[in-house]
Amino acid sequence: MIHGWLGATTSMVGSHPGNRWPSGDEEHVQVMDWDMLESNLDSKIKLAQYQGQKILKNWVKAFKQITLADGTHWYHGNALVVMADNKLKRGVTSLFHNQLTAGHPGVSKTLQLILPYYWWPNMKAFITEYIQGCATCQMNKVNTHPSHPPLSPITPVENACPFETIAMDFITKLPPSRGYDTILMITDTDCTKASIFLPCKEAIDSKGVVQLYLTHVLPHYGLPKKIISDQDPQFTSHFGKELCHLLDICKISVQPITPRQMVPVNKQINHLNSTSECSAEHSKITGTPGYL
Repeated sequence: MIHGWLGATTSMVGSHPGNRWPSGDEEHVQVMDWDMLESNLDSKIKLAQYQGQKILKNWVKAFKQITLADGTHWYHGNALVVMADNKLKRGVTSLFHNQLTAGHPGVSKTLQLILPYYWWPNMKAFITEYIQGCATCQMNKVNTHPSHPPLSPITPVENACPFETIAMDFITKLPPSRGYDTILMITDTDCTKASIFLPCKEAIDSKGVVQLYLTHVLPHYGLPKKIISDQDPQFTSHFGKELCHLLDICKISVQPITPRQMVPVNKQINHLNSTSECSAEHSKITGTPGYL
């Protein structure tokens, strides 16, 4: 029935008279005999048909394509009818789904492989339930609908003062310039959309971030009411505590999402980074920085 698809026999490599292998190289290779496996399964299905004649007569009335194709056993077209026995159904499904040559296909593919040879009512529902309970499929399937973290919209404050709400982020992996390789970007998200770029090193810690803010931002704009940052450890682990301790700030609201306003600025900095790499040799000669 499925000889062309799953045909295999037990063989011995090197045993054929035409092979000129030394006797010591002979090796027995055990291959599962699919014909025998199919024959045993078909025999059980045909035996179940004899025991379920009453059910089959009802199926003949409901499904017009069921006939005695060979005068003895019931077929749905060319497919052997499997009686309402879950063990037989699981045996058929595992034959086309679990075997190494099958490769654990999905519901539609498994159904497509089974239909030319076996049939029973509500096949798709049974096969779907079978595959959902297949441990191998569940461990290795690709999640095509991954869950996304909940959105946390950041609404701007009306009539906000400059740098009252700020967003902080690092731009790293820049060409070295005057001992620096990173930029701390501080953006005013509610009022001016302006950004302040402070050169630093990638290894900067939370205290270094605080000192940069105290030196370059605080004298001009004062303390912020809200700080937005990503999950860099300089912000989430220590920055809040250090800033609260040094500036006597009671509370800081830290958001895990970088605001959309910073995206154009990041693109511009990346462009500057690309152009600075082109002028790196010029920077070494003139002593001018390769970036802001």
